[in-house]
Amino acid sequence: MVLYEGSGTVRRLKVLTDVAIFSGSFNPLHRGHQQLQRVAAQELELQVVFELSVMIADKQTLTESDLRLRLGQFDAYDVAVTECTLFAEKARLFPDCWFVVGFDTAARILDPRFYQHDRTQMRDALQTLADNGNRFFVGGRLSSDGSQFRCVDELTIPTEFRHLFSGVSEERFREDISSSDLRE
Repeated sequence: MVLYEGSGTVRRLKVLTDVAIFSGSFNPLHRGHQQLQRVAAQELELQVVFELSVMIADKQTLTESDLRLRLGQFDAYDVAVTECTLFAEKARLFPDCWFVVGFDTAARILDPRFYQHDRTQMRDALQTLADNGNRFFVGGRLSSDGSQFRCVDELTIPTEFRHLFSGVSEERFREDISSSDLRE
């Protein structure tokens, strides 16, 4: 893992501790990401480090030029670069860390489609996260049809893993913006 510091410094790291990790593709980084990062830092009382994986589940692997372009957005922030596709892999790299995610990412973490449509594999991945002391801080999001704000309470979470997911209230965090909309 490599940490790109906001100052432009590059350090090779084995483990990041006492931080929260904000994982995403950040294509592009926008005010919603920045606001969720600030709110998570306040709520969790931890530094929040962005994490960009060169291999993103359900998306293409980043080329070196794509990676450089995405990293160029983080001048004011620290960002860890990894090759972890799934959160069960990230759990081993970031033990005892909170993961900051948006509603859509949280829904994908709980979607058996990302585990070869096998609920047992999904539960095993969630158990790996629990065993490594990880939890999720989930920011809500406006539904794709614009009819409702979706938050952590609407996720279908197996009962034994409910304690892994906490959310922030709509009053505390709401930014009706998405990378997909910005790209269009």
